[in-house]
Amino acid sequence: MADLVYFDETGSAGKGARRQPNLILAAVVVDEAAVRGLGDRMREIAVAHLGGGQTGFEWHGVEVWNGRGPWEGKTPAQLLAAYEELLGLLAELRIWVGHSTIQKEALRRKYDDSMVQDAYLLALQFLVEKVDAYQTAGGVKRRILIADEAKQHQVNATRMVTRMQEFGAGRVLGRWPSPLATVIDSIHFVDSARSAGVQLADMVAFILHRRELASQGHRTRMHPSGAWLR
Repeated sequence: MADLVYFDETGSAGKGARRQPNLILAAVVVDEAAVRGLGDRMREIAVAHLGGGQTGFEWHGVEVWNGRGPWEGKTPAQLLAAYEELLGLLAELRIWVGHSTIQKEALRRKYDDSMVQDAYLLALQFLVEKVDAYQTAGGVKRRILIADEAKQHQVNATRMVTRMQEFGAGRVLGRWPSPLATVIDSIHFVDSARSAGVQLADMVAFILHRRELASQGHRTRMHPSGAWLR
């Protein structure tokens, strides 16, 4: 049996990225036996909160939190209930969560703008090292890495993971400079619309991002499953 490790990030690129001080990369580690059940449960929760007939539906943390897209018209209480139920799958399916945060301005001050462009690669390196070191109750298992499409990073990320597998060398000298022990094959980039695991990672990354921001008048409340965030 193997673990499937799904990655997604917030704060790296796109509209509004310059106003986001941190790049946060989240990973959800799903036992192979739970992968199908995860997709089924995420669809069930979507139907429970939105009704049937959703064509091409995809979970996005920013949409749920702000009541956009299919969530438009929902009350704050309804949005929070949906978000909490979705995050409850972490405990229900015993999904481990890891994350790494890159403070972009601190990185710029210490190095230069060119290093900030590699913030995603740095976050990926540090998080893959964490995932590789993590041991489940059943002992060390093999792991397959699956990430949301990141066209500007995919080639370099794939090369970096290969170097980490062969020599333990990432974008910088890592905390554990030795070859990866559990990661098999390469890192695979997929369309998030076709991956429940990547969508769950998106939801986790967004709530981690929100936790670091000022409340902006919103009361911050984490689901008890937040205890699984490490």
